[in-house]
Amino acid sequence: MKIKLNSNLLNFLERVGLPNIDVSILPKDASTRTYYRSLQLKNPFILMDSSKEKSSLINFINISLWLRKKGFSAPCIYHKDLAKGYCILEDFGNHKFSIIQSTKIINKYKVTIDLLASLSRLSPPTKLKYYSKKIFMDELNLFIEWYLFYNKKKDKLALASWENIWSNLFKRISDSNKKSIVLRDFHVDNLFWLSDKHGLKKIGLIDFQDALIGHPCYDLVSLLQDVRVNLSFKRQQDLYNYYIKAVKVNEKLFEEVYFIFGTQRLIKIIGIFNKLKYLHNKSNYMKHIPRSWTLLKRNLKYSSLKPLLNWFEAYVFK
Repeated sequence: MKIKLNSNLLNFLERVGLPNIDVSILPKDASTRTYYRSLQLKNPFILMDSSKEKSSLINFINISLWLRKKGFSAPCIYHKDLAKGYCILEDFGNHKFSIIQSTKIINKYKVTIDLLASLSRLSPPTKLKYYSKKIFMDELNLFIEWYLFYNKKKDKLALASWENIWSNLFKRISDSNKKSIVLRDFHVDNLFWLSDKHGLKKIGLIDFQDALIGHPCYDLVSLLQDVRVNLSFKRQQDLYNYYIKAVKVNEKLFEEVYFIFGTQRLIKIIGIFNKLKYLHNKSNYMKHIPRSWTLLKRNLKYSSLKPLLNWFEAYVFK
């Protein structure tokens, strides 16, 4: 449906030679960014309004340029105004993984895993931040703030135990000493199937402005333990094995890090989705909570996570 843009966006379009362009608004995501799709049939584009997150736009553009230089399909940046937080970029169309209904979806997952394996072999961009312990713990504490102790008095003993368990688990991740670019929001809503391209270029990548330098299994577990899609445990395992065959890793250590990151990410997701509900009145993400708990409870059975399972049984599952 055609909508009317505000004067700032209209002025931006006019400055870059795109006046009188009709646009529709795309569905909102969890960020404060807004996206519009041009309705012109020839040379379509996406208009991004990142005026409330200007630094993330700079990150997005820099990482997009890096990915494209390395031969991956990140959106081409046609025009930008960093001061205003506006950007015009390539439109990948409507073939998101989240809406593809096909018996051949597993083949598309395999191409995506080939892409992740390829990324893991590259030296990451030098200006990216590391996935630090602070970032790791801040993400986990979203669960504490917005789920476990939301509107409740905090249990000091529970918090001390929580900090200790996760400090030990983070050390195990750090000891793995495998560092590459981690796109982080690597899930079906941010992946496109570009049928007119070849090889790894068939995978269109978006929403990577929060990328960091970290362990490559983070993006793998984001893809395979995606709460937005009901990928069976057998298919998860088959695709995990497919990745392992494509890379040279210590399989036992990689598996441990995979389950640690998968668990951390699911805990973060439960916290974020509750925060979006209570703070931003965005309740549509709550439909993914049951799937999040299903995946989390399965992960907690992993042997290295026994202390964390005991913590959940004491403070959450009681």
